[in-house]
Formats: sequence, structure tokens, C-alpha cells
Amino acid sequence: MACESEKKQFIKLSHKDTGIDFVNKLYETNTRNYFTYPYMYLGGGVATGDFNNDGLEDLFFTGNMVPNKLYLNQGDFKFKDISETAGIEGDDRWYSGVSVIDINNDGFLDLYIAVGGENKPNNNVLYINNQDNTFTEKAKAYGIDDDGYSMHSTFFDYDNDGDLDLYVANYPPTSFTAPVDYYRYMLDHHEPRDSDHLYRNEGDHFVDVTKISGISNFGLSLGVVASDFNNDGFTDVYVSNDFNAPDFMYLNKGDGTFTNEILNSLQQTSFFGMGVDAADFNNDGWVDIFQLDMNAADNFRSKANMSSMNPEVFYQSVALGLHHQYMQNSLQLNQGNLFSKSPAFSNIARWSGVSSTDWSWGGLFADFDNDGWKDLFVTNGIRRDVNNKDFYNEHRDFFDKMENDPKYKNKEEEVNLLSYLEKMPSEKLANYLFQNQKDQGFINRNTDWGLEEKTFSNGVVYSDLDNDGDLDLVVNNLEDFASIYRNNTSNSNFIGFELKAENQHIPIGTRIYIKADGKYQMQELNLSRGYLSSVSPRIHFGLGAMKKIDEVIIKWPNGNKQELKDFQVNAYNKIRYDANSASILIEKKSPSSVNQFETVIVEDPFIHKENPYDDFKYEILLPHKNSTLGPALGVGDLNNDNREDYIIGGAIAQAAELFIQEENGSFKRITVPIFEKDKFYEDLGIEIFDADNDGDQDIYIASGGNEFNEGSQGYEDRFYENKGNLNFERNKTAIPNARISGLEISSHDYDHDGDIDLFVGGRLTPKKYPYPSDSRILENRSSSGNIKFVDVTSEKNQALKNIGLVTTSTWIDIDGDMWDDLVVTGEWMSLRFFKNNKGKLFTEVTNEVFKNEQRGWWNDIEKGDFDKDGDIDLIVGNLGLNYKYQASNEKPFRVYLNDFDKNATYDIVLSYNSGDTEYPVRGRQCSSQQMPAIKDKFKNYNSFASASLNEIYTDQMLNESLKYEIKSFASIYLQNNNGKFTAKPLPYQAQFSNINSIVVEDIDIDGNLDLIIGGNLYNAEVETPRNDASFGLWLKGDGNGGFISQEPRESGLVITGDARNIELINVGNRLKVIRNEIIRPKVIINPKSIIGFISLNTRDKKANIVVKAVYKIGQNILLVVKEIILNLFNFGNCFES
Repeated sequence: MACESEKKQFIKLSHKDTGIDFVNKLYETNTRNYFTYPYMYLGGGVATGDFNNDGLEDLFFTGNMVPNKLYLNQGDFKFKDISETAGIEGDDRWYSGVSVIDINNDGFLDLYIAVGGENKPNNNVLYINNQDNTFTEKAKAYGIDDDGYSMHSTFFDYDNDGDLDLYVANYPPTSFTAPVDYYRYMLDHHEPRDSDHLYRNEGDHFVDVTKISGISNFGLSLGVVASDFNNDGFTDVYVSNDFNAPDFMYLNKGDGTFTNEILNSLQQTSFFGMGVDAADFNNDGWVDIFQLDMNAADNFRSKANMSSMNPEVFYQSVALGLHHQYMQNSLQLNQGNLFSKSPAFSNIARWSGVSSTDWSWGGLFADFDNDGWKDLFVTNGIRRDVNNKDFYNEHRDFFDKMENDPKYKNKEEEVNLLSYLEKMPSEKLANYLFQNQKDQGFINRNTDWGLEEKTFSNGVVYSDLDNDGDLDLVVNNLEDFASIYRNNTSNSNFIGFELKAENQHIPIGTRIYIKADGKYQMQELNLSRGYLSSVSPRIHFGLGAMKKIDEVIIKWPNGNKQELKDFQVNAYNKIRYDANSASILIEKKSPSSVNQFETVIVEDPFIHKENPYDDFKYEILLPHKNSTLGPALGVGDLNNDNREDYIIGGAIAQAAELFIQEENGSFKRITVPIFEKDKFYEDLGIEIFDADNDGDQDIYIASGGNEFNEGSQGYEDRFYENKGNLNFERNKTAIPNARISGLEISSHDYDHDGDIDLFVGGRLTPKKYPYPSDSRILENRSSSGNIKFVDVTSEKNQALKNIGLVTTSTWIDIDGDMWDDLVVTGEWMSLRFFKNNKGKLFTEVTNEVFKNEQRGWWNDIEKGDFDKDGDIDLIVGNLGLNYKYQASNEKPFRVYLNDFDKNATYDIVLSYNSGDTEYPVRGRQCSSQQMPAIKDKFKNYNSFASASLNEIYTDQMLNESLKYEIKSFASIYLQNNNGKFTAKPLPYQAQFSNINSIVVEDIDIDGNLDLIIGGNLYNAEVETPRNDASFGLWLKGDGNGGFISQEPRESGLVITGDARNIELINVGNRLKVIRNEIIRPKVIINPKSIIGFISLNTRDKKANIVVKAVYKIGQNILLVVKEIILNLFNFGNCFES
């Protein structure tokens, strides 16, 4: 057995062997327990550092109801407890987070400890190291005996004056049932004690600068981390807050003040924000953020214990400026300063595989296997399952009396309250250690690496306790011995650094950049990280097999840089700041880094006003709203002036609008009377084409949505005949009156008769999601003066009628016979290929040309010869790999439609696989609102949580259901190999969100086709975090079918929000194109510009879309951006009682 354990990367060492016998024991009684003090289980922290300067890092633990402990490292993982003689055990205060600091710059580490809890006093403590293994408490003398309910703190030099200042994170006692507007009120009307606090270092004491610095706030702060998030040389602060209290992203303005950019920089945050860490996990030079929450990966625990989201409360919170908060971990990828000096973050926790780790407290980035990439350790476990629904349902009457009946007030002893607490379920959980897989996210290695121990874990630090070059782990467990894990990494290299500033203090905020074998790493010295803890002051880089480092540059907090020439690999290098060898760091911008895209602000923006409608009232288990699928966009020359114009569609009760291009390239809004008359349709598709070959462009608009009943007049498509001079007339006889909720229109002369025919896709059958809708082929049989389209679908191929929920289509010549074939796809659909038999019939050839049937939530399909082999390839945009819904060949994602409870209404069931078992996505409460019989069949939450999908709905009903399944949500490139298509995933950056719209164009005129993609999905039901990680992306083609992602911060292409449509448009004078360039005296310009729809916002309660920006490519290239604001209070009514 010993031999087997030696193979593990980590080995847990016994407390008997190490001498570390600390246990953070809680002593609960009838009067002092979770029910009387609900912050009982927040846990304690751990700190590491060389307190006696003997070259070995020691360990300190905070105790909530037990004395703090300090253990000196004796070598070989033997430790000596000197707590009592050191004078750091403390009194009856509730000690929480700990920060290590050399506050008096004497070369010996001191301890600053946050104090919370119900015991008085609440003042934080500062233990000054007396250099003889004893400490003296001096918090009051230094002016930092903060009397808030403190959880943690961090020291950093916010004013770059050479000394370290202090941020204290406080958690003022707040009722767990406080209404949302309470948090909004308290943000504006809190007492000074309730705020976090910032203290400026004045040398021998600190001054409270909370108010004048701009960080006075109200938050339930469980985590704080300081780092330079926007790379401007000034340290910023991120604060993780619990419940509805919004997180804070304080950007340092460099003048002694901060601005909270949480709503601008982050698209979403965790709801029950726990600990937070910051580090550059992807080695791109920008610091990322990891925040913990309490979402369980396990089906049973997620349905039995976890709180459900209340839609009304969620959108009230958004409306009050408390942000989009979701119950999941957040891995915020720093995309750089996309908004002037403000960084933009994308939450890629789902793509990375780190979103769900149960009730988690601390997350810590570090390179635990020395491969040059930072891994991620997560502590989790709650002492009791305080959210267990069955427990509270069983004892609801008792707790109602305890809370509301005066007879029960202060009767905890008489009713034996502790006995009820002991009935609450309790389950220890294993921690997670996610190994960094580079461009493939993270994978949990806790079992493989020997970390399968189950505990209630809180604070955690890394430290090379035996100086062997790898990082060991130390965890503070609740009601159990602290865990010490020895790291056994071998056959790899490292380099470490111990830094000192001129005045002996720890130069927190210093960055070290190394280059080895052409690969870069960056580490920033920050000690307060993870949860309530303080990590090793030594900076550690894993090097893998590399033994040679090409470059080491240190950037000190004052902005000076120092290039090291004399350093040793596989050793800790002691570096002291040397003013003589350091110089001012000057960043040079290379010519190649000039942005390809430039943002130009549009005047007189169009505002799309989405009509209020609650899809979830009738279809409770819908995965997303179907009434907000617009707006539509069409481009074409509508006034025959040789300049392209565009139309933007409106929602119900809003007219579509026409923008005419002026001679100078600007656009003028034109009122079209017939659009105003027809404003009570929802415009979801627009096609501009010359239907009657009279030389001007006509307009086809597809009506759609989910508001009206099936067959309603509101789903009539409309054809507008261009009569010249911007006069448009609706021609009702030109097209069939099908009354189908649609979206997709594609035009092509499929029968080669010289006029344009149409494919019109049916998007959905209203209120019957995901029942397929009818799609049509409309053949143009117009004659002189009489425009006429005839539905010939039954003649051409009957299968096109109920083909599915169509979102997109295109025409390409698959087999080289000079007749373009039809490709159709959509939501829950596979890619369907129909061969055009010379305009007479369409024969489905899907199995012949694309053998791997691949269903998805496909949104757009575009074509181009991306590998330059002479045939046409395809790009197809899917949901992406960063959504709550995940799918694979082994674990497909499914939907079922049936009248499961026999009440004459259709019911939707979404399912996923966990292990070998299929489960419903939604919980008992939501499911029973759709199908009340579920509550009768499953009397409690535990029984429902334990049941498989088949046990809930029966095999017979499931087999009789309309059923679709998806095995991949990846967006793909379909390579055409002589009429046979092979799917390849687009680059991983393109999988961070869904792709709604794609533009194909040679952006940089290198002869290879590139892609512009835009996406996001904001209309999800509230228990599914919205897709919002995309800022648009330029994928540069290599001419061989490969694509290289051009990061938004480098390209300048920044498409924020819920991008629905992107189109190319010619802007300016028509010029002769020569060699893919436009020649003009002294000017070479790219002729194309891009129009796109962008993002959801929360400025008011209406649903709006604003054309707010134009992107300029080169000299004359424009990208118009739209912004959507959704109705905040119509997103369903499903929440747990």
C-alpha cells in the first residue's frame, strides 16, 4: 500500500508525523449554533512564511472557537507548536482571515488577523514579530484595529509610494431573507462600520481613507484580492460578495481614488460569492480571476440541497444595478482593456470545466506539477447541508414558531434547538485539484493525484515546505485535523525568487516575467489569496523539462524594471531591488500591433424596443425565450444610387427602420409609411433582392416570435415592392399567406430561369417548443407587372416541410454540377443537405456527403473556399462549449415533448447524463409547476433527486415523445473534400459562446478568407447562466482551412452583448477593385464594412437595441453595433418554495 501511495503526486501526511495537530473545532450548543448564528460555518484561514528567518516556511492557522496556532518548520515536514509562547493564540474573538506582512520593515514577518463573529470585541489584531519567536499585538497603535465584522484583508501599495497599504473586507450581519432592494439601499445608506475599509500607510501608522478613496460600500465580503487587472501599473482590488450584494471591481485611477467598474468589466458574477483568487492562468500577461460559489456537479446534491433561482428577484436585482449573478463558480478570463482603461472579462468556467465544485470556499492558482501552467486547487464542503429542502419542509412548523411566535422567543434551551440541528444532513466532500490543460481548459485530478480525502475544507495555501522545488498544500479543515499534502513532483524543473525592496518590505505587486524556450510566464507577488489565507511570499515558476531560461525581467511596483543576468534554475534566487540596475520600463508598441479595427461612434442610433411577453408563463420549462429572437437586418441599395443601405427590423409595436447611405458614407434614417402601418408584426428575417428584375431592390420580411397563437395573422410574412424613390408598397398577393413563425430567408435562382427564388425557414411552432415548423421553397413565377411566388415545397421535397426549427440556410454547389444545392439547419437540427436536380427536385443527400449526423443549436451557416482547393467549404455557428448544457457522444443532451400528465398541454423535458444515468435538467419545484402530478409521485426533494428520468416520466411516455438529442455544441468548420464534408471544431476561443452570425471576408487582404463572428445568448431562463463571454472575434484564415484567433484587444474588434446579425456593407464611393484592393489616388482602402447587432444592457425596464458604434477597418471599413436591453420582469416564474 505504501508503494502504491508513493506513485501519487500528493501524499497526505499524518498529524502525528508532522506535529501539526490543529483542529478548527466548533462548539455548538442550544443557544449558540447555526440557527442562532448563521455565519458559524465560514471557517478559518492559514498563512505561510518564514517567521524565524531560518530558510524554511512556517505555518499559522486561525481558529474560530479555538486558539490560533503557529508551527515552526523544523525540516523534513516536522513542525513545532510555539503558539502559546509566541503569544498569538488570541482571546475569545472569532478569528477568520490572516495576512502576512512585514509591517515595520525589520525583515521579520508579522501577522494581521481579521476578526468577525458575535463575540466582542470585533477589532482586528496585528501581531508584531519580536524577532525571538514571540509576538506583540499592536493593531491599535498602527491604527488598523478595524471594528467591522471582518473576513479578510490584503496589503498592497495602492498609491505607489513605496509602502504597503491595507484593504479590509467586512461582512456586516445581514438577514439571509433580506429583500433585494435592501442591498441597493444599503449601498447608498450604510454606516461606516458596515463598509470595507482602506487604510493608507503613513510610515508608523495607518489612516482610514475609505471615503475619500471612493471605496465606501456595503457588501457581504467573503474574499478579496489585489492585482493590476488593467496593466496600468497601479494595483486594483476585486471583492467577492455573498448573496445579492454585488461584487466590487475597484480600478485604481492612480490619483489615490478608485472607481467601481463591476458592471462594465464583468458580464456576470457568482451569486453566493465565496473566496476569490487572481493569477495569469493562460500565460498571456493579463491577470484572470477565479471566484467560488456553491453549485454542485452531483445530480442528487444539486437537486436536494441547492437553492433555486427566483426569476422575479433575479431581474429585480439586475434592474437595481446589482448585476447578473448566477449560482456557479466564475473563471473570469481577462480579455484586456477593451473599454479604454477598463479590462473586460469573459466567464469561461463552463468551457474550462471548473464551474461546479459544490459548496466551495477557496480557489488557488499555482503550478503544482511544474509544467509551466498554473493549476487550480479548490476547497469545499459545508459542515451541514443548510440548504437541504426536505429538512426544512419536515420541520417548517417548528421553525416558523421559532421565528414568529413570541412564546418561543429565547426558548432555545427548552426546545432543545441543537437536537434539530443534528438532524440536518451532513456530508464531507473531496476537494478538487484541476490540472491546467492549456487550450483545453482544466481536468480534475484529485483522485489521480492523491487528494481524494473528504473534509469540510476552508482556507488553503501553497508552500514549498521542504524546499525541494514543488509546491505542497496546507488546508484548514473545519472540525478535523489540518491537511498537509506533500508534493512528490519529480523529473521537472523550477525557478523561484525571494524578493526584497529597498527598505526591507515585501514588494507586493512586483511582477516577474520569464521566457523559456520561446514560452512566456508571468507571476505577480500577492500574498492574500484564495480564502481567508496568505500564500508563500516566494514566487515559483514550473519549467517542465526546460533547464535553461532565456530571459528574466522583474517589474517593480514603482514601474522600474530589472533584467536578471545571474540566476540559478532549480533554486530560490534572493533578489533585492537595486536602483542602479533598474530602469524605467518603457513599453514599445510594434507597428504590427496597430489595431485592424477602429470604433467610430454612430449618431442618431436606432433603438429596438422589445415588447414585454412572458414565454415561461405557458411553457415553464423552456430553455430560453422564443419571443426575443430578433432583430432582423438586411443590406442592399434601396434607392438605386449605387450605395448600399440597410434596414433594421422592429419588435411588435415598433416599425422597421430604413437607413439610407449618404454620399459621404454616413447614414440617414428614413421613415417608410408602410413599415409604420405594419409595425404590429415582429421582424425576424429580412431579405433584400430584385424580385421582378425591374432594376430595383424589393424587400421580404419574415414575421416571427412566440407571442401569438399558432396560425395567427401576426405570423404573416410581408413582401414590399419597391416602386422607386423610396416608395414601398406591400404586395399581399406576391407571396403565400402561410402564417408561420419564421426567421430565415435565403434567396437564389435555383432553377436557372433568370429570377430569384426563395427558401423560407420556419423557426418554431408557437407555444409548442421544440415541435418542428413548416419551411418552404417559394419559386418565383413573376410575370411583367405581376410578382408571384408559389409554394412548391411538396413538389421539390416534402421533407422540407416539417424539417425542424430552422435558423439558417445557404446555397452551394456541393458536387460541381453548376447547380447550387440547399443546406438547411437550425435548433435541435442536424445539418441537412439537399441536392438540386437541375431545379426539378431536391434530393436529400445528407448521409452521402456528411456521414456524421451532428445535431446542435445551429444559428448561422456561411460559405467560402477556406482551404483554397477550388470547392466551397462551410462554417457553422453552434451554441458553443461554455454553456450550462454540455453534450458528448457518451453523454448526449436531450429534449422530450409530450403531454406527460395527460392534461391536453405539451410538456418539455430537458435531460442530461451523469455517469450512466439520464436525469432531468430541472428540479422538482419547476418540473411540478409544469406537471403538478410530479409532487404527488415524489413526495419530497430527496426522492426526486434520486430518480432517473425514466423513473420520473416512464419509459413508455419517453418512447412516445418527440425527442431530439445533441452530441456536440461546438461551432465547426466543414471542409469540403470532393463533395464530402468533414467537421473540424473552430479554435477554442470561438467556443466561449454561441455564434449567432458569421461574416466571411479577407480582412487583412492576404489572399486567405477570414471570419468575423459575433454571438451570445441573453434570453436563457435564469437558472441557466446567460451566454455572454463573446466580445466578437476575428478568426484569421491560413489558407489551409485553419484559423488563428485574433484577440479583441489586439485586433480592435469589440462586439459587446447579444450579437444577432452581422452583414457586410459597401461604404463610400464605388471604386474599381484591383487585386482585392481598391485603388484611389494616394489611398488604398478595403471597401467592405460590417453591420452587427449587439448587446443586452440593464439601463431600464424596456427591451431596447441600440446601434451605438461603427467599427472601422483600415481606413474606410465600418462595423455598426447594436445594443439590446431586455424587459427585466418577464423571464418566467419558476422558483423553489
